[in-house]
Amino acid sequence: MTTGPTTAADSGGIDRRTLLKTVGGSALAVALAGCTELLEDGEDSLADADVPDEPIESGLQTFTEGAPSVLGVQAQYGAETAVRRINENGGIAGREMNLDVVEEGGAYLTNYQQFVDEGKDVTFGPISSSGHAEMVPEIEAQEVINVSTDGTVTTLYEEDFPDVTYSFRFQNHDVMEALAAVMQAVEVLGADSIDTYAGINPNYAFGQDEMDLFSRGIEALTGAEEVYSGFPDLGTGDMSTHITEVNGEAPDVVFSSCWGGDATLLLEQGHANGMFDAVDLLVGPVLYGSANDLSEDLVDGPIYSGSRNFYWGEPSTDQWSPAADLVSEVEDEYGVVPTAHFMSGYGAVTAWATAAEKAVSLLGRWPEQEELATVLENHGFFTPAGYHTIGADHQGYSNAHFGELTWSDDHDAAALSDVNVFAAKNVSPPPGETSADWIGSW
Repeated sequence: MTTGPTTAADSGGIDRRTLLKTVGGSALAVALAGCTELLEDGEDSLADADVPDEPIESGLQTFTEGAPSVLGVQAQYGAETAVRRINENGGIAGREMNLDVVEEGGAYLTNYQQFVDEGKDVTFGPISSSGHAEMVPEIEAQEVINVSTDGTVTTLYEEDFPDVTYSFRFQNHDVMEALAAVMQAVEVLGADSIDTYAGINPNYAFGQDEMDLFSRGIEALTGAEEVYSGFPDLGTGDMSTHITEVNGEAPDVVFSSCWGGDATLLLEQGHANGMFDAVDLLVGPVLYGSANDLSEDLVDGPIYSGSRNFYWGEPSTDQWSPAADLVSEVEDEYGVVPTAHFMSGYGAVTAWATAAEKAVSLLGRWPEQEELATVLENHGFFTPAGYHTIGADHQGYSNAHFGELTWSDDHDAAALSDVNVFAAKNVSPPPGETSADWIGSW
C-alpha cells in the first residue's frame, strides 16, 4: 500500500522539469539527489555571484560513542557523505565545505557555543530530543542557523517554540512515525481486531511523546483500551519486568519507540520470555535504526518497524536508482547498511546546502544568516529518499515508512519487507493545528 500523490519517482525517475523548478537544476542539487548523471543547466546564474573564496565551515554534534551511537554514527556517516558529494561536485556556489564532528553527550549548549565561537557558518544536530529543546533558545540568541538531524519531540515547534528564525529540523517529528505505527497496526490486524494495546517506551521526552501520540491515534481509529504502559530508563539493562506485564495482559498490539541498545534488548528479552507468542503484533517506529546490530533470529516474529523518512528498498530501486546507488556507496565506504538516521545527517546537510545555493542564485551574492533562514522556510529538495520540504514551521516533512522486520542475506543485515509509504500530509497536522487537536478531530 502506498499513500499520497504519485511523483516522478513513482513513474520511473526524477522528471527534469520538476527537478529544475524545485532545486534550480544545479550540479550540486542533482549530485545530492543521488543521480548518476548531472543535468545541464542552460544558464548558470551562479557564475557571476559574489561568493567568498574560503571554504564553508560547519559542525555536527551527534552520538559517536556508547549505546546511542547506533543512531548517532549513522547521522555522522550521512552528513559526511553529503559533504563529500558536495565537494566532489564543485561545492556550494563554488565553495567547498568542511565538517567538524563532536560527541554530543550532554554538552549540547557547549558544543553549539563552541561552533559559534569558531565561526561556523552552520551547525547540525543533535540526535537527542531533550538536547534539541535546550538548544533552541540559544540558537535564536546567537543567530547562527542550526538544522537538527533529529531531536524530534512533536511539541518543540508546535507549542514550545512556535516562532523561531534560525532553528530548523530535517527529520520527521514524532507524530509522523507514531501515527504511521497506528496505521500499520490497523493495516495488518484490522481495526475491528484491535481491542487492547500496550507500550514499552524509553523514559524521557521522546518515548513519552511517542506513546502519547500512539495512544491518541490507536484509540481514535479502533477504540482500543490501553492495558499497560511501561517506561524503562534509557540504557536500561533489563526489560523483563515490563515484558512480564505485557505477557500477562496479552494485548493485541504493543507499541515501542525503544531505539539503539534498548531496541536490541527488547527483542532479545522479548524472544527469551515469549512475548511474541503472547501478543499479535509489535510495532516499533525506530527498531530499524538498529538494523546493523540485529541478528537474524531477533527479527523473527510479528514485528513491524518504521524507518522514518528513508528506506533504501522503497520505492523500488528500478524506479528510483539513487537509493540503490547510495546503499552501495555506504556499504563500500563504511561497511554498514544506511538507516533512517543516515538520512538524518545527509538530509540536514542537503537542506542547508541546496537552500544556500538557491539563495546565492536569487541574491547574486552569499546570503546573510537571516536571508538564508528565509530561503530555508518552505524549501523543497531531493535526496535519495525522495522529495522533502522544510515547512514554514521549520519542521521537515517527508514520506514515512513502515514494514515487516525481516532479514537480508544479500546485505547480511536486518531489512524491511512489504513496506508501506505514508504521505506526510496523512500523518501530520495541517499548518497551524497541533497534533493533539488534529488527532482529536478524527
